[in-house]
Amino acid sequence: MRRRRIACGLLTLAALSCAAAPAGAAQRAPSASQLYAGVARLNERLALMGQGSSSLGLPRNRTLSELRFENRDGYTIAVTAFGQTVALDVSRARFRATGRGRRRRRVRERISETTYLAHGRVTPRSIEASFGERGRIALRFRPNGRELHATRKAGCKRPSDAVIAELGSFDGELRFRGEGGFTSVEAHRVPGRSVELGGLLGCLFGSSSKRGAALPPARAPLGIRLPGLVAERGGPSVPAVPTHPGGGSRSTTLVADRKQALARIVFAAQVRGDGRPRFLAVDQASEGSLGIVRLAYVRGVPTAFSFDDILSSATVSPPPPFHGSADLRRGPRNAKSWSGPLAVSFLGAPRVPLTGTPFGASLSQGF
Repeated sequence: MRRRRIACGLLTLAALSCAAAPAGAAQRAPSASQLYAGVARLNERLALMGQGSSSLGLPRNRTLSELRFENRDGYTIAVTAFGQTVALDVSRARFRATGRGRRRRRVRERISETTYLAHGRVTPRSIEASFGERGRIALRFRPNGRELHATRKAGCKRPSDAVIAELGSFDGELRFRGEGGFTSVEAHRVPGRSVELGGLLGCLFGSSSKRGAALPPARAPLGIRLPGLVAERGGPSVPAVPTHPGGGSRSTTLVADRKQALARIVFAAQVRGDGRPRFLAVDQASEGSLGIVRLAYVRGVPTAFSFDDILSSATVSPPPPFHGSADLRRGPRNAKSWSGPLAVSFLGAPRVPLTGTPFGASLSQGF
């Protein structure tokens, strides 16, 4: 009987240890570029929702809160809060190793990601937001005494004694359930950080930490420029056409776009020379006060994106999470047709069509 009680006690202790592992694990000090990745991600998502390319360049609140952990089902959950905006991001990525020795690195081969943007109450020490029937966040930041300073070791171009982040944990409630139950989250303590934007921008870009200093413009999603979707530095861009001619191989881009009153879907295929094409789909929608940005990205084999020399026709057949294929044909008087059973499965939105009459498609090439 005594042995049985001891065994039960050990099992209970083990279960508690597993449940507390995300919060109890030691935090590795992030670099300045890793801190900025979260800032840039939120800025990009806001830009995708049409809120401008410097959405985070607000003059008052200069602190951004961020937490990230891997859920038990393999999804990565990230929460980024700034001003009165709270973004809950659910993602899953697949990586491929390339190179050898010191040049060996991991390349993102496939990404599925959905970001939910809500209005909330955010302070340097707390995050509160409702995501409707999907869940809510009510967390308080508790620093653990560790600070990251703007040093060369952190990757700062302009080192100083400025604090660019505090490390700690977020305690309280984080509850979320995705559409159709593709994932569910219930956490009460997770590691996180509070980022001082003024010090971080000064560290990386030499920007002024004074009130009103804005962030650099939002980047194109995963490096694929989509017309009118995210503003680029120096003004709007034309797909696949660089500002200045380059000496490398030319890139070819196909873009299909569908606009509605409160939603927009964009599909893009891009290849440079005879390399591996990249495929990207973005779905931007509004549900009441909630904004949703879904993104799917994957690399394909060279034959997955083909086109003729005069750019009058093209065929795409991307791998999962895409389904099927589509054809672009240019007919008389420059009329174009975009047809086929092409669809994409976003997180929380399976088999969304990417062809049909509402879509307009174009094919262009750099020089």
